[in-house]
Parts: sequence; structure tokens; C-alpha cells
Amino acid sequence: MTRAEESGRTRVPGPPRPEPAVTEHREDRGGEPVTGVGAGEQLGHPGKRGPGGFRPDVQALRALAVSVTIVNHLWPGAPLTGGYVGVDVFFVISGFLISSQLIREIDGTGRLHLARFYARRVRRLLPAAFLVLVFVATAAYLFVPRPQWSAYGREITASALYWQNWLVATKPGDPTLFTAVQHYWSLSVEEQFYLCWPLLLLVLFKISPKIRFTGIAVVGLASLAFSVYLTGVNQYMAYLITPVRVWELALGSVVAMAGTKLELPRIAANLVSLTGVAAMVFAVMVFGAHSEFPGVLALVPAVGAALVIVGGTSPHRQWHTPVTSSAPVQLVGNLSYSLYLWHWPLIVLVPYAFPGAAAGGTLSTPVGLAIVAASLALAYLSKRLVEDPIRFWPPLVRNPRLTFIGMVAGIVVVCAVASGLLLA
Repeated sequence: MTRAEESGRTRVPGPPRPEPAVTEHREDRGGEPVTGVGAGEQLGHPGKRGPGGFRPDVQALRALAVSVTIVNHLWPGAPLTGGYVGVDVFFVISGFLISSQLIREIDGTGRLHLARFYARRVRRLLPAAFLVLVFVATAAYLFVPRPQWSAYGREITASALYWQNWLVATKPGDPTLFTAVQHYWSLSVEEQFYLCWPLLLLVLFKISPKIRFTGIAVVGLASLAFSVYLTGVNQYMAYLITPVRVWELALGSVVAMAGTKLELPRIAANLVSLTGVAAMVFAVMVFGAHSEFPGVLALVPAVGAALVIVGGTSPHRQWHTPVTSSAPVQLVGNLSYSLYLWHWPLIVLVPYAFPGAAAGGTLSTPVGLAIVAASLALAYLSKRLVEDPIRFWPPLVRNPRLTFIGMVAGIVVVCAVASGLLLA
């Protein structure tokens, strides 16, 4: 959810710039399914969770993150001028959930089955991501002007290999150069984190389990310091590159490591979660295109998300439970990864396919609402027909090697399709 700039046509995902503009993401962020449990033991009272340690409040956080991102991208002049902070919320959630799973396995067995971990990540994230990349490549061939094909081909290839954030960071922050896969920068950050983080946790555990918290804290503080420095020197690059974002993922990991030690009394838990929600709402409403972000300001939404997660460790019903546990909120949270994947390509490609959709250089409200509806429909269909069937297909679950073969095959297919744009 980078801060988006307003290019004549629509808002685009890209880092902030000092010129008049408005900038963009993560779902996740992309991100991890909300089934993580705590560090070694559950992070809350078992009665507060569903099967597998399910956290409705974390699912609701994902719904909030993707919703403010989509609104911010569609209507950059709307009250949610800081909706780009949704990516920061996604990063904290991902750090919390992934670390919860990893720490539980390390503490429980003294080892980590890396092949199974990476295979789970591949089955969870890549099928839908590759589907959208092929869709964008096809749509670019049909609707996007030929001079832009090479840029699409390069970014689709980089997205399939998950180093797209580094590619985008080397480009000028010109909104006219942004493509329909620009939002894959945040997915690249998360995949790079998933690749390295298990190894770091395992090394720290082997050295001494007692220094694990200190080690992660040092890594996080170093990343935060670098973020503050680089934001002042090169804000565009600071928004995109992985080292600047590690501290947000580490913050989620610290919350996971604290485990049930963070379980709070009912009143304290409600106050903590209320403070967290207030911090995120403040960031979404007050931050804008000219905010010095990420830097120190990123602490506001990131710490806010962490506080909500901490408050959710209480076994008691909270003030937000009627809303956050409601069916619509949980549905959006469940679809948040797919929603994030689909919404941006539609925002960018619809004006090419239907030139009248962006009369006056901006998307009208009816067109924006239609894009939201189409994103929801595509997210639901891709989850039901692609994500879940592949993720839970028994042969893949039983055999990580088969999963990795499928991953390589998928990368080859996507890169072959992208090469058609490059060669054309």
C-alpha cells in the first residue's frame, strides 16, 4: 500500500514523492492465513480462539488494511489520505503469524523443517500471484500501448521472482511509468522476509534461546534506524527496499515471542486495543502524500497494529468484538490477499480497456464501485478455485519436492508469457 501518486488517469502504487501527488501497496498482504499460534504456546486463551489458534481480531486487522488501501487507491482525495499505511499493518501481521508458527516448531522440537515451511509458503502465496501476473500480461498485450510492453514484461518477470521492489526502487518515481503489477513490491518484501527469517530464528535458537528476543530486537532497531536515515536521504527508495521494512516484521515477531506473557486483564486489554485502533485511524486520516514516510511516522500504524494483537491475547470479549467478528469483516479478511492482488490491476487496466471510464483523468465513483465489486468477485473465485484447492491438494501437502517443482514450472510459465511482451 504505497502512497499513490495521482497520475492523470488514476492513483498508482508507488512510494511517496515531494511533488504534488498522492502515493501506494500487502496484503498481504499478502500475508499469512490467520491460523498462527503463539510462541511455544497459544498467544491467548484457548477459548478465545477457534481451531488452529484462529484469531478473529487479526483477521479483522487484515480486512482493515486491505480496505483502506483499496479506498486510498481508488479515491486518493478522499478522507483516507493515509490509506497507504495498510502495508505497514500487513507487515506487522505477517511477522507475528509467521514467527508464531516458526517459534512454536523450534521450541517444541528443537529443529525446523525448512522444506515444509517453504513449501507451505509456496502453496499459500504463489498460485494466486501467478494467476494475476498471467492475467496482467494478457491484458497488457490486448489493451496497453505497445511502448509500455517492455516495462510490463520486466516487472512481471521481477514479480514472479519476487525481487520487484528492488527493480521499482531503481526506476524514477514517475506515475506514468507505473504498471499494473507495481503493487507486487510489498509481496516481494514479504517473500524475502520469509526466505531469511526462519534461518535467523534457527541460528539464534542454536546459539542460545535466551538471546532470541535480544537478537530480534537488535535487528529490528537497526532496520528502524536505517529507515529513519534513508527516509531523509531518499524517501522513494526508503519506501520500497527490504532492509527498511524489516523492523515492522520484527515487531510482529517480538509480539509472537512474548507469548502469553502479554495476556492482559480485561480492562487493560480493551484500553490497549482501543489505543492501537486509534493510532491506525489517526495515520489513515492524517498522513498524506507529503508526510515523511516511512521513517519515524511508520511507528504509528505499526505499533497500533501490534497493540491490537497484544490486546487480543486476553481471553475476554472486547469492545470491538461485535464488529471485528462479524461475517462481512471476517469475509474481507479471509479474501484480503486475493483482494490485494486483484484490485490494483483493475484500477490501472480499466481505463485502457474502457477509455470513457476515466473521464477527466480520474475514475468516477460508479466505476470505482464497480472495480471494488469486480475485485471481490475475482478474489472469491480465485480463492475458491485456485488458492485453496492447490494449497490443500494432498499430493502437494505430502511432498514438498512436488510443490517446488510446481513453483519452478509456474515461474517458467509466467516468465515465458512476460517475455512475449519484451520480445514484441
